[in-house]
This record gives sequence, C-alpha cells and structure tokens, in this order.
Amino acid sequence: MFIFVYLLLLIQASLSEPNECVTPNGENAKCVPISSCAVIRQALIYLSPDVIEFAKQSQCDYKKEPWVCCGSSGRKVISTTTAKNIIIPSRLPKPDNVAPLDDNLLPDNTLCGYQVTQRDNRIVGGDISDIYEFPWMVALKYKKYDGSDGGFRCGGTLINKNHVLTAAQCLHIKGYNLTEARLGEWRISTNEDCIQDTASDKVCADKVIDLKIVNEIPHPFYSIKSGNNDIALLTLETNLKFTDFVRPICLPPADLPEPEPGSLLDISGWGFTEEGKPSDYKKKVKIPMLSNARCKEVFTDYTHINPNQACAGGEDGKDACHGDAGGPLMTVFEKSDNNDEDQWYQEGIIYRGIRDGF
Repeated sequence: MFIFVYLLLLIQASLSEPNECVTPNGENAKCVPISSCAVIRQALIYLSPDVIEFAKQSQCDYKKEPWVCCGSSGRKVISTTTAKNIIIPSRLPKPDNVAPLDDNLLPDNTLCGYQVTQRDNRIVGGDISDIYEFPWMVALKYKKYDGSDGGFRCGGTLINKNHVLTAAQCLHIKGYNLTEARLGEWRISTNEDCIQDTASDKVCADKVIDLKIVNEIPHPFYSIKSGNNDIALLTLETNLKFTDFVRPICLPPADLPEPEPGSLLDISGWGFTEEGKPSDYKKKVKIPMLSNARCKEVFTDYTHINPNQACAGGEDGKDACHGDAGGPLMTVFEKSDNNDEDQWYQEGIIYRGIRDGF
C-alpha cells in the first residue's frame, strides 16, 4: 500500500524569474516561492513565534503558494557577532560531519537519535517494535466533546525536552479535543510494559509519562483542503529528563536531499490494524520510497501531490493506517565503526495511508 508523507525538507519547485526585494533584515534579495527558499523553510520546521512572524514579514507575492524575500537568514538577525550556532549532525554517517543551525532549542548529535541496542530474543513479532525501540515515539491522547476518553488517535515524535513534532491535521479531529502526549509507551493495554529477555530475566520499561499539551502551533501555511504543509509543533507542560525509553529523534540538516526512490525507510505507531482496531503494541514497518511520477501512475485516485510531499510503500500489508498520522518517516545511519551506535533521523511526517479514513 502507499502512504503519503510530508517531507521535512521541501523539494525545489519550478521557478519563474525571481524579483528584487528587501528582507526584514534589510538585505537585498530575490522574491521566490517559499518552497525554494531553504533558509526560511528550515527555520519554519521549528515553528517558533519569531520565525513565523519573520516569514509573514518576508512574504512578497502569492502565486499558488506564498512567495518570500529569500536572503541569508530565516529569522531576524540582531547581530552577526553575537549569533549562537548549535551544531547538529549532517546526513553523512560520521558524527564529525556537521552543519550549523541557528536554533538553541534542539539537542546536539550526542543526544538525539540513539536507542538501546536490541537483542533478537526480545522481539515479540516481525511487525512489533522492541521494547527499547524508537524512544522518541509519542502517542497523542484525545477526549471526546462530552469529556469522555477519546483514546489515542495520532502519533508524533519528541524532538527536544518539551516539544513534539506531529501533523497539523492532528490538532483538529472532528468530535475530539487533543489533550495529552504520552511518552515511553510500548503496549497500551498494560500498566507495566515488560518482555522476557531470557528464561529467567524480565526486562521492563519505565512507567509511561502523560503530559498536558500547553500550546499547539500548526504550520502557518497549512491547508486543510489539500493537506499541504501538514506539520505542527506541540509544547508540553514541563521539560523531560531523557532516559532509555524517552529520547528525542534527530532532525535533518538544511541541505538534506530527498530520499532516493527504492530506499527503505521506517514508520512506526499504534494505528489501526487490518481488524479495524488500534494496535495494542507500538508497531513498525519498512517501506520503500517511490518517485512522485510513479505514485501518480499507480495511485490514480490521488492525482495531486504537493511539491513538499512524497510517496512511499507499494507492498500489500505494509501501510500507514488511521491513527498513524503525525508519526515519523525515519532513516537510520549505520556507523562504520563498531563502537559507534547507529543514529536515527526523521525524514518526514505521515500524512495519510491509501485506506486511511482519517
């Protein structure tokens, strides 16, 4: 089956001749579609209020999408001598290949994207994650309009101590209010998540953490109708302490290219199974990337794919389902040195599956 994901790094669009303009920082620049302005696109991933305001002030036209005055920065620059750069990993496998990112909220490459090494005898099933696997996964909890329990209806990823990345559609589900984020979950039906490691040893996860969501920030250019820019940021009520079961995933650097067609990536979540019920376990599956042209040929009912969306899947029984929206499309970089742990990056956000009635 096919799924659509919103890529964190947007694809270059076909452009007409750009016009001269002046950025909010007073820099002479070009007026171009926002999908081709890497600095503003990258800054908007984190959706801080000052970045959103800078993007609005940068808008210089509108032709099917906002056009912005694209200079050398995606946010207000006060002084180039006092700006603080935080280093995050590049897509290359060696940790010393880094790219600067002007954002002091993200963890550096010594903290994000790592998980406890698995042992095969801990795996319950081929499509069920290990108890330690994907510690950045977040289950989003809802209440019905009458105040009763609405269950878990979306996913997300922890990206720092108190922010969760998800899909903008998850903020507005008809009949439900988003209330909490659950971290450290593996099996929803049990109060204590445990797995038998050996004949005598049992491995148990820490108690889950339920935190209230105190702020919701959808992408400023999210379109409910088309699904374009289906990305949002959630602020949790308190800062988290990272553990083996609660840890952030890495976000990609600004120059990350689109995943090549045929490359295998991972998705995970507690979405509905083929029986029409939410999965009790945190599940996982590998799916291949498809070119958008190939996706349109096969998935004829969905003819329009936005420039910042991609298509993945194509194998029976391997799909995102209702409840998986907002979850991650992930890739792992295997380190050549056996002493180094593999590191995970989030490539995109799940928008919908082919049979998803979300």
